[in-house]
Amino acid sequence: MTVDQNTLRRRGTGLIAHDPDRSHGGYTLYTPITSTGVIHLVDIEGRPVHTWNSPHPPGRQAQLLPNGNLFYAAKDTDGPTLFPIWDVYHGGIFQELAPDSTVLREVRHPFHHHDASVLRNGNLIITAVEPLSPADAARVRGGIPGSEAPGGVIYGDVVYELTWDGEVVWRWAAIEHLDPGEVPLGRHFAREHWPMANTVNERADGSLLVGFRSASTTVAVDRADGSVLWSVGPDVLAQQHHPHELPGGTVLVFDNGTYRDTTSVPYSRVLELDPRTGEQVWSYVDNPPQNFFSPYMSSAQRLPNGNTFIAEGSFGRLFEVTPGGDVVWEFVVPEFRSFGEGVGLESSGGAQNSVFRAYRYDAEQLPWL
Repeated sequence: MTVDQNTLRRRGTGLIAHDPDRSHGGYTLYTPITSTGVIHLVDIEGRPVHTWNSPHPPGRQAQLLPNGNLFYAAKDTDGPTLFPIWDVYHGGIFQELAPDSTVLREVRHPFHHHDASVLRNGNLIITAVEPLSPADAARVRGGIPGSEAPGGVIYGDVVYELTWDGEVVWRWAAIEHLDPGEVPLGRHFAREHWPMANTVNERADGSLLVGFRSASTTVAVDRADGSVLWSVGPDVLAQQHHPHELPGGTVLVFDNGTYRDTTSVPYSRVLELDPRTGEQVWSYVDNPPQNFFSPYMSSAQRLPNGNTFIAEGSFGRLFEVTPGGDVVWEFVVPEFRSFGEGVGLESSGGAQNSVFRAYRYDAEQLPWL
C-alpha cells in the first residue's frame, strides 16, 4: 500500500466529529487558499451542497451577503509584484456572484491585499498599500534589517472605501495616524510592509476595526477624522487575525501566537476582549495549548447559540466549541493543492488545504438552497 506523503491529509479529512445535540448546526463556507477559484459550501454532516466557480483564484476569502449572493475577493494574477510574498497575499478583484456563479458586478484595485468586505452603505472597504516616502520609511522601527522591498521601499497600509465603479471616496493611511515608533514591526517580519494589515471591518457605530499582524496591534478608526479611538497591542495580542465587533461591543479575535513573548511554546487562542481595557471576557485555548495552533491566517465567529466557530486556517481545520470550550463539530478541508514553485516564502511550498477564513450560516441565509 502506498503511503500518502502529505502529513495533514494522511491524518484524515472531511467530517471528523459532530455532537448534534450541542452544535448550532448550519452550513459552512470555505475557500481553499490554493484553489483555482472554487468556493465550497458543506452541510453540518460535511457533505458538499454547493460550489461557486470563478475564473480567478482567491485573493483570500469569500462570504455571503445579506441578499444570499456571494462576495468574493479574488486575485488578479496579472498585477504587479511588489515583493516576493505579495504574490501570495495580494488580491485586486472584487466580485458579487449569484448562486449560479454569474458575476453580477466587479471592481478592481491593483494594490489591494488581504481583507475586503461590503459596508452597510453598499460600498466596499478594502486594505491596500502605498509606498512610504523615504522620510516616513526611515521612521519605521523593527523588522528584519535589510529586508525592505526592492529599491529600499517600505509599503504602508491604507484603507480605502471604494464604490463598485472603482471610485475611492474615503482614505485612511496608517502612517498618517499611527506613530511607527509606537507601532513597530515584530523582529521576525520583513520591513517591506508596515504594519501589515490583515483585517478591516465595520463596527456598529460606523467606525472601523483594522488589525495589523506584523505589529500585533488592532485599532478602531473614527471615520469622521481618521483618529484612533482605541488600540490593543502586543501586550495582549500576537500576530492576530480577524478582530471584529460582537453585538455587545466586545471584540472577538483569533490570536495566532506565533511569536508570543510570554511563552516559549507557540499556540493559538481565540479571545473575546473588552477593547478599551484589553481585558479578556472569554477565551478558548486547547489542552495542552499547543494542540491548537495556526501560525498565520484563521478566524473565529460567534454563533447565535453562544458557540464559537473557528477556522484553524493554516491547517484547514474548522471546528465549533461551546462556551465551556468543548469541541462539538470538526471538519478538515479535503481540498489540497500547491501554490506552485517560487511563490512567496517556504510556507507556501507543497500541497496544502489552508483557508484564510471560514464562515457558518443558517439555512435562512441561503434562500436559494
